[in-house]
Amino acid sequence: LARVSSSHIRIGTFEFFSARKDLASLRKLADYTIKRHYPEILSSKKNKYSLLLDRVIISQARLVAQWMNIGFIHGVMNTDNTAVSGETIDYGPCAFMNSYDPMTVYSYIDLQGRYNYGNQPKIMFWNLSKFAEAIAYLIDENINIANKKIMDSLKIFPDTFSKFWIEGLKKKIGLNLSFKEDVDLIESLFGIMYKEKADFTITFRKLI
Repeated sequence: LARVSSSHIRIGTFEFFSARKDLASLRKLADYTIKRHYPEILSSKKNKYSLLLDRVIISQARLVAQWMNIGFIHGVMNTDNTAVSGETIDYGPCAFMNSYDPMTVYSYIDLQGRYNYGNQPKIMFWNLSKFAEAIAYLIDENINIANKKIMDSLKIFPDTFSKFWIEGLKKKIGLNLSFKEDVDLIESLFGIMYKEKADFTITFRKLI
């Protein structure tokens, strides 16, 4: 079994150096991450670590939306299993949902349902807050200023995730145009699927 990704740099990697207060290594890691995964940041005149946070937020919002769009449940969404590149890694007790139920859990260690299907966006938001906390000093040495910038960045996650999620579902359903009723239509479909215990994958296949 080979684990393949563009790198294995995780949010947990940043937390490790942050917890040790090893700021020199933390900066070196952040610089390497930018160069490897988000090199377009290097040409910007803005704070590159603040931009790194923004890029990681967007990449994770897109990733979780893709999971949700295909009924995928990661199973162990801790910070050490969250790659800053926005790729899926370390998904041991994972599965694709059968009968639609947002509370579905497939990890045998997740007794409380922390990582259930419907919780994945919330858990990713929490993971991102931990990433932001880890690089706060790099964003600004004044923690109050850093926290203000971090809050402004984290605010983009909910809408960004919703945008990717809705776009993906509209493609599955076959909606080419956008209307204000789109979200209501999608939620109604999921309501029917939940009530009828419809299979997530087969439901969308039958819509083709």
